[in-house]
Amino acid sequence: MTNGAVLNIGGFAKGFGNGMSGGFAYQYDPEGTFTGFVSHDSVLIGDMGADDAMAAVHREAVHQMLQWHVEATGSAKGQALLDNWDAEVAHFKWVMPRALLQYQDADAILSVKTRKQLVEEVANASANFQIAKLKKAWKQGIPVELGRTPQLGATDTEDMFRLLNYWTALESAQQIVRKRRGGADRDPDNLKAVRNLILTEDFILMASLAKHASAALSTYSDEELAALVANKRLEDFKRSLEMRNVLSMDSPSTYGWIIHQSRRNEVVLGSIPSFETLFAQSALGAVSETMAAE
Repeated sequence: MTNGAVLNIGGFAKGFGNGMSGGFAYQYDPEGTFTGFVSHDSVLIGDMGADDAMAAVHREAVHQMLQWHVEATGSAKGQALLDNWDAEVAHFKWVMPRALLQYQDADAILSVKTRKQLVEEVANASANFQIAKLKKAWKQGIPVELGRTPQLGATDTEDMFRLLNYWTALESAQQIVRKRRGGADRDPDNLKAVRNLILTEDFILMASLAKHASAALSTYSDEELAALVANKRLEDFKRSLEMRNVLSMDSPSTYGWIIHQSRRNEVVLGSIPSFETLFAQSALGAVSETMAAE
C-alpha cells in the first residue's frame, strides 16, 4: 500500500501492514486482538478513542468512509456501526507507515537530520523554486510578472518579493557570465549564455542561489528549520496528489493528515513563510551591493 486509505470492518490475519509505505489503514477490532497481528517494524498503530488531534482526524475519516460504504452497498454491519458510533469508535484502530511519519513529521525529521542537512534541503528547494519561475517565463516568452514594476511604497509584499527574487536569480546568472566571458550584459552572446545557465540549471548558478537562500535561514532554530522542511515535503505531497487529481473530499485521511501536520508546523513557526519571503530576506543586501558597485 503506497497511498489512499483502507477501512476493514471484517476479519484480519497476521502480517497486517507488511510493505505499507504510504496511506492509512483502519481496522475494526471489537475483541482487542488486532495489535498482535500487525507488523510493528514498519507501521504505527493508534487508538481511535484517544483524546488527541490525530485521533480526531482519523475518527472523522472513518465515519465518512463508513457512510460511503453504507450508501454504496447497504451494509447492515456498516449501518449498525454508524448507529452505535459513540460506543463503537473505541473499537477501531488506525495504522500508518513509519516511513510517512519519518518523512513528513517535523519532530521525526529533527531526530535524524543535522542542522546543516535541514538548511541544505530548504535552501536547495528555494533555489529550485526561483529558477523554475524564470525557466517557465523564458520558455513561454512572456515577461516576468507580466511586466509589472515595483509600486511606490511597496516593501514587504509578496509581489515585491517576487520581483526582487526574479532580479536576484537573474543577476546571479549574469555575474557568472561576466566572470566567464566579460563584456556587456546586453551583448547577444552574453544574453544567450545567461539564458542557457537558467534553462540548464547550471550547477554553479544553483549553488550560488542555494548559498543565498541559506543566508536567510541563519536566524531559524533547529526546530523551526525542521518545521520548514516538513512543510516543504507536505507541499510536495499535495502537488503530487493534485497532479493525480486526488481530491480532498475523496481522501479525508490523507488531507486530514496534511492539515494536522501543517497546524503543528504553524505552532512552531507562528506563520509559515513562503519561498518568496524566505529568499527575499537576504536579497536586499545583494541589491544594495550591486547598486553601490554601479
